[in-house]
Amino acid sequence: MSKKVKNTDYLCLSAMLRAREAKMLGRDKLERLLTEPYADAARALTDCGYEDMSEMDTRGINEALGRHRAEELAEVYEMCPDKRVVDVFRLKYEYHNAKVIVKSGGAGRDGLFSGSGRCGVKELLAAYESDESADLSEALAAAMAEAKVTLARTGNPQLADFILDRAYFSELTQLAGEIGDGFISEYVRILIDSANVRIAVRAQSIEGSGGQLASALIPGGTVDSDEVVRAMENRDALVQLYANTMFAEAVQQEGMTAFELAADNAVNAFLADSELVSFGPAAIAGYLAAVENEITAIRIILTGRLMGIDPKLLRERLRESYV
Repeated sequence: MSKKVKNTDYLCLSAMLRAREAKMLGRDKLERLLTEPYADAARALTDCGYEDMSEMDTRGINEALGRHRAEELAEVYEMCPDKRVVDVFRLKYEYHNAKVIVKSGGAGRDGLFSGSGRCGVKELLAAYESDESADLSEALAAAMAEAKVTLARTGNPQLADFILDRAYFSELTQLAGEIGDGFISEYVRILIDSANVRIAVRAQSIEGSGGQLASALIPGGTVDSDEVVRAMENRDALVQLYANTMFAEAVQQEGMTAFELAADNAVNAFLADSELVSFGPAAIAGYLAAVENEITAIRIILTGRLMGIDPKLLRERLRESYV
């Protein structure tokens, strides 16, 4: 960008989003979604800006929540002084869509695509067919081409995912560097830590997978990826490696569900610090992350209740809220 963006340029947007945060679903409101009659709970979400999902099935709920996310991102993007702050959150949906296209051989399914990325599905499909596109970043276009060739050669979709994940985090790190905000840069590093610790724990739960999963580790986190490789075959070593990090509690959990919950809560604990920042990129990032968490909570509750899952079990799956 030609003009350096100052934190004071975010004053109006930060104030508007702080006001919105006050109306978001805290733990007490989520509790009502768990205990009120389903139709009443779903309709109550219209007061928070969501569609009436009381008559929707699981697919309809997921699509409605996807639309809500896309609308939030688009609105904040239009008002944000530095668009790249919002791109930090849009980027993963672009790579998600790329994975769907590559693994489906260029077909994909409408229900699996997200409308929250920086570019549309049509542009991604065109890039898949031609192996290049002016509408995509060079990193994404190159990663799609490499993933496509790798999947055709090996028949292993996981390897295609690894290629796209590495490109995603590399581009994410570059975006954070361009923005030049300490909170955003640290957030990206923690996202890399989160991805790596999940890979390490998964490797320990699947015998003989360490070698392949080690190649999926991402450089650039607060914990060196080479150290993770050395610790991922030994539970005690992994616990020790993360002992002084925000993932210390997560790596000690028994079972993947408890681990995933604790890992997500660790990231949310970091994001809670954005509440201490009155204005600037951190305030925008905190709000967008809060929207993500709210959507995740609503999906867990509404789809879980539709499937007849005990509200007690649903309550245990909810991540900590910091709004």
